[in-house]
Amino acid sequence: MSFNIGGLVGGALNGLVGGNGGGQTGGTGGAGGAGGAGDFQSQIAELKRVSEEAQAKSIQMRMVSTQLASDKKVSDERVQ
Repeated sequence: MSFNIGGLVGGALNGLVGGNGGGQTGGTGGAGGAGGAGDFQSQIAELKRVSEEAQAKSIQMRMVSTQLASDKKVSDERVQ
């Protein structure tokens, strides 16, 4: 019985990142490990893109929140 470490690791990583969950393990051999590595790289690139997009939205929300807080403070000072 032989084990393909590349296929096992590639399948496990794909499952963790949201891939097809272990489809690369077992009998797929070396090609499964190589295909899993390409899938993993594309998933990491997608994760980076989504993370940067979320970070940009977070910064924009903080800017809006700060502006609203500032406007509220000015408004409260006018009432008094």
